[in-house]
Amino acid sequence: MPGISSPAFFMSAQIKYYNQFGNAYRQSILSCPEPELWTTDYAEKGRVYNEMKSRIEQQQQLIDNYFSVQWPVLDYGCGFGRQAFILAKKGYEVVGCDSSEVFISIAKELFEKSQFKGEFLVGGIDHLQGRHFSQAVLFDVIEHIPPGKKKELVTQLASVLIHDGVLLMSLPHVKKRLSSQLNNSIRRRITGLFAYFRNREEHPYYIPQQKDILQLFGKQFSLDSFTAADETDYYVFRRKKE
Repeated sequence: MPGISSPAFFMSAQIKYYNQFGNAYRQSILSCPEPELWTTDYAEKGRVYNEMKSRIEQQQQLIDNYFSVQWPVLDYGCGFGRQAFILAKKGYEVVGCDSSEVFISIAKELFEKSQFKGEFLVGGIDHLQGRHFSQAVLFDVIEHIPPGKKKELVTQLASVLIHDGVLLMSLPHVKKRLSSQLNNSIRRRITGLFAYFRNREEHPYYIPQQKDILQLFGKQFSLDSFTAADETDYYVFRRKKE
């Protein structure tokens, strides 16, 4: 499910969509025995659940490989706290931010319920009060950012990561088959341009492919590793020296 970074990147209609989603599923999320694996078909262990389970396992592997529990983690676009919950279970101190005040309230309640320590903020970089991090996650976020705002997002992330700081990122994998490429092209040319779709679609925008991501991040980050799975692409970036 979505994790969103900063209200400045969104039209009010998009924030409304995520708040409505959070309100609709709040109790289902809070009552889930595995909130990090919650999906709308969690009870049935359906297709979305199984895709999420696989994605979370791969994200956990990246965390284990690249992060140190002695340092706090910035969860940029934390949503209702899915990945923050995983990090807290592993003993990490987490600072999460998101545009949806409903998602943030759910994350706070999840952490309170599990007696985890975490800080959750409605907003983005401007709410971090000058803090810097050596490790951050951007899991399942960038595909939700309007195309014209993605560069700003990268700049903001670069501003809070120290030299050689690690950024773990994931986003949906666009398959090479014609139907997938056509669907993504429609997002670029039609869906993402109209408020009607932004009000109703979880993924209204064009999903960046590898060449787009490398161009977007290349000025301020170096690529450490890239993995393309069936449903998700995974990137490990390091902050370049100023």
